[in-house]
Amino acid sequence: MFGEHVHSTRAEQKRRTAARIVRAAARLFHERGFQSTTVRQIASEAEVSVGAVMAVGDKESLLSLVYDQAIADRIPAPPEPVEAGAAPPAVDYLTHYFDPFLALFAENDDLARAYFRTLARGRPENAALGTLRTLSEGNLTAAMVNDGMDEARARLGAQVMFAGYLGELMLLAAGTTEPRQTAARLGTIAAFVTAQEGN
Repeated sequence: MFGEHVHSTRAEQKRRTAARIVRAAARLFHERGFQSTTVRQIASEAEVSVGAVMAVGDKESLLSLVYDQAIADRIPAPPEPVEAGAAPPAVDYLTHYFDPFLALFAENDDLARAYFRTLARGRPENAALGTLRTLSEGNLTAAMVNDGMDEARARLGAQVMFAGYLGELMLLAAGTTEPRQTAARLGTIAAFVTAQEGN
């Protein structure tokens, strides 16, 4: 019993320390930029050792954790179940579903590009992307089903929307497009996906 309490207390302390490190990294990345921030500075800001920071992750891992949390905080609520024929058009929900994420990435181009580079490397820490995919595809599917679409077709449409979103993020990261164009193209994808219902 005593051993379980000690283990629980240590695990909670470790979680709090990791959260403090991620908050410190977020502050420094935003103030100084990703490239100009060092692990030593993060340790100093969090009032922990460099080893404690490295136990949480290197700079790229910390940036992933910062963005993963910010993205998780912005995931739109799932659509409410509604009576048949009373659902708002799914195209509206799909068109604006990714707006909070696009706004996040527009807040700081340099950090967003560094995060995209981390995503492109496919590091194990990017498991949060799989969680985002699962939640998003579930929410998008529900919106289309509420609007009267067959579930199998809605699920496929949700996969297309998420793949389109990732593709648009990569274009943003490369600097070959800008957020308004990205939002417009996601709207076009949403219109295409929801128009497939009668075909």
